[in-house]
Amino acid sequence: MKESTMTKHFLSISCLPTPTYIQSGHVVFSPGERHPNRKNFQFFVMMFMQRGKLYIAEDDTQYTVHAGEMFVLQPQVHHYSWKPMDETTEYYWIHFATTGNYVQAGEPKQVQSLIPVPAIHYYTSMVTLFLQKQQPIPNEKTVFSMIKKIFANSRRANENHSDTTQNSIEFWKAQQLFIDLLQQVQVQTPPESPTVVIANKIQRYIEDHYDEKITYEELGKQFHIHPNSVSIYMKKTFGITPNMLLTKYRLEEATKYLLLTSDQVSKIATRVGYQNIYYFSMTFKKHYGMSPSQYRKKYISLKPSTPVNSHGTQFL
Repeated sequence: MKESTMTKHFLSISCLPTPTYIQSGHVVFSPGERHPNRKNFQFFVMMFMQRGKLYIAEDDTQYTVHAGEMFVLQPQVHHYSWKPMDETTEYYWIHFATTGNYVQAGEPKQVQSLIPVPAIHYYTSMVTLFLQKQQPIPNEKTVFSMIKKIFANSRRANENHSDTTQNSIEFWKAQQLFIDLLQQVQVQTPPESPTVVIANKIQRYIEDHYDEKITYEELGKQFHIHPNSVSIYMKKTFGITPNMLLTKYRLEEATKYLLLTSDQVSKIATRVGYQNIYYFSMTFKKHYGMSPSQYRKKYISLKPSTPVNSHGTQFL
């Protein structure tokens, strides 16, 4: 077991899709009581301490959370008290969820979205929410006022659960209040470095032009850097080369065409940027462990029942 300090951990959460408020509450523990012991809980838990001390553990890491601090538990890990309360302890809690990417690390990190966002100018800022795992509550008076509004809204929703219209109104109010709260407690990070900015532009360009021939010389000219710098910027930012990203994106698009159309493999290969069908098939098999035809046969049951045309567009 190890006890962590307040400054060492950050949660970086992709905001595409946006984190969703689930429920909130208020709890008071008496001396000798413990926080619930949970495993594989599917929500983030954000706590705002009003008084006392909470001795909380996340897997093998112990934390002590004091009055006037906020703390965030990750989903899908073991939460439990490593020590019972030694004084009356009171806090508000908020459960929220995300289906996007997130990571906990020693510093804030840009997190890639699960949703591809096309951009005319090949760059859309990576929208990442940064939360310090444990920190003094910023703008404490304002934050507690917002939390109490969220809590009151949640109670009204429970009271009106049979009123569909009113319940819908309360749901959207809660989401708006929650987003406002996240803006208050998020960690502000320095602007992205020029390297990250250019790497993101390169990524967007590759995704928008994956079906064309792309060279380092072309990318260097497009973004006003030396061709050798193209790979350096991408590896430093994403840990992969432009060619690796291009191959990954092309193959992902190919799988969609295989499942959503009846086009021949040779036509799909050309459509995703491969002029040589044999090289396409070899690359596909290396990546997926089977040929394009075998992939189609194996996963054809996933094909939508709605008819599609040769471009993969559903007829509605």
